[in-house]
Amino acid sequence: MATAPEKPEQLLETSVPLSQSAIWRLQSDYYSQRGLKAWTEDLVPSYITNNPFIAQIYAEIVAAFLQDCLGCPEPPAVSPESPLRILELGAGTGKFSYLFLRRLMPLLEAKGLPPQTVRYTLTDCSEELLAYWRSNEYLKEFSRSGILEFELLRAGDRAAAAATATAGSPLVVIANYVFDSLPQDAFVIQNGAISEALITASAAGNSQSPATLGDLQLSFSNAPVPPQRYADPSWNEILEHYRRELPAATIFFPSAALTLLQQLSQSTRGRMLVLAGDKGFAHQQELTLTQGPPSLEFHGSRRCFSSMVNFGAISRYFAATGGVALLPSKHFTSLNICAFLGRGALAEYPRTAVAYQQAVEAFGPDDLFAVMSWLNAYLESISLAQALSVLRLTHWDTTAFLRIFPVIAPKLRSVVAERSDLRDAVLRVWDNRYPVDPADNLLAFDCGVVLLELRFHSEAAQMFKASEQLLGKTAAISYNLGLCALALDRRAEALEHMTEACRLDPSFQAARASREGLEKEIG
Repeated sequence: MATAPEKPEQLLETSVPLSQSAIWRLQSDYYSQRGLKAWTEDLVPSYITNNPFIAQIYAEIVAAFLQDCLGCPEPPAVSPESPLRILELGAGTGKFSYLFLRRLMPLLEAKGLPPQTVRYTLTDCSEELLAYWRSNEYLKEFSRSGILEFELLRAGDRAAAAATATAGSPLVVIANYVFDSLPQDAFVIQNGAISEALITASAAGNSQSPATLGDLQLSFSNAPVPPQRYADPSWNEILEHYRRELPAATIFFPSAALTLLQQLSQSTRGRMLVLAGDKGFAHQQELTLTQGPPSLEFHGSRRCFSSMVNFGAISRYFAATGGVALLPSKHFTSLNICAFLGRGALAEYPRTAVAYQQAVEAFGPDDLFAVMSWLNAYLESISLAQALSVLRLTHWDTTAFLRIFPVIAPKLRSVVAERSDLRDAVLRVWDNRYPVDPADNLLAFDCGVVLLELRFHSEAAQMFKASEQLLGKTAAISYNLGLCALALDRRAEALEHMTEACRLDPSFQAARASREGLEKEIG
């Protein structure tokens, strides 16, 4: 039996340094073209760096850095005219920036500083994302006051420094899940020798531009490393250090991240704080755990990927250039939050160092993620008191609330002791809303159900009206609005809602019974 001939393999590149591979361009093109859909449809991971818990940590560290800068005699002084610039790279949905600014503003107010003391620039590589941010009603809270700006920026481009502050102004760089997606080189260390892992990429057929990264076959070969592999002597010294100290390891070298940080630091006179939340290695001994060919982790139906970040190399670079690194003491974590300070001794940033230690060392976002993942198996048996504890632990996270709502809803009607605490919890969760996915719009309805069951009828009605604006009129929303109006002794209004519920769902027996009872009573 005849079979179709196999498609010939097309070589796209052969034995090139990893940072120069076409895979990075394909990845950048993916994020540029997919925009918001990368997170809403392709489900690229993002929760661990887009929640109130991590936003609070970053806000406290940045507020401390601002205080240290205010105490610095070097001009220009931080003020509304010369603000502290905050540059978020690869901001994606924009949710982190919203939650961060909601927490930073009260910290500034407590110190008597006007909001315009900071200027936040939200950046990404997608025009579609910029349009989404500009039209986002939640971000307008800050963009209208001049605190928040939007810029198109590919984090790996050499033009990245154009998005920085006025020359000399201090700068905060926020890079969550960014460095793991920027071009890196890879090196293999074995028995005191170091070689570079070069990548070869091929695809089936004759296409020079495969539709997705998933179409590619990747392989690596090792080649000798010249003594002056990089133009920057400090980079070469880092490689030499690894060659001397590591018995065997495959390491990534964050060449694009270091280039970007070099560019950004040039206009700050050393007053720069980098906050990076990413998967990676912060301690040298962890590097020996990775051996063999470099490992790339694919996401989004294999249309994008990430690699481990060598925070130790970034730390050594900052030390070589007169800076300081603040690294977590924990090992083997799913998320490292690392801080890097530009030129200057740690004594110049005492509040920043204390805020970092307090925020990261006690209980971090990775700990929260681990606890929430473990809790999934026990959600069905969670009590109301335990649910309140979970919400407090997450700093009133909307995702956590939506996960536990189906379990706590049937238990609410008989609540006595926790009634006021549950009401306060619902309102604090609601304050953290930033809908990205259509499923997030269920939050208003679920909050309304909790408040209705707890007999806070006026606030429940407000939630159901918000739900109606988001989801449109439904029989369930109209019926619940009718129950709220009835409890508030607004019978004519209640009859209107019950009539609407029956119109939307003629088989809705509870709505029909309420409507008939109200008609008799009013008639």
